[in-house]
Amino acid sequence: MNAFYRAKFNDLFMEFTRYLIEHPEFAERIPEGAQVVLLDRRDPLYSQQAIEFAKRARETDDVPDRPVVYMEVTEIAPVRSRLQGVRILDMPPAYITA
Repeated sequence: MNAFYRAKFNDLFMEFTRYLIEHPEFAERIPEGAQVVLLDRRDPLYSQQAIEFAKRARETDDVPDRPVVYMEVTEIAPVRSRLQGVRILDMPPAYITA
């Protein structure tokens, strides 16, 4: 998996983890110890690489016949800034000493 798709996987994994925390009833539907493969419906190339990566990981898995669960993400809300009170300044503020 290339660096771009690795970063995408990391983002999906983080968001999926948040989703599970917010929806524990969904987490109960995932078999314990399962290998979770995160797929993006909008990016078939990424999804194919994720499947291939998961297949390779199974070759060295210490648990034979580990269940595999494919999670298809169909939509992701846009990331929003949490910044508040942002101002444009002509010079550094007084609390900055150079």
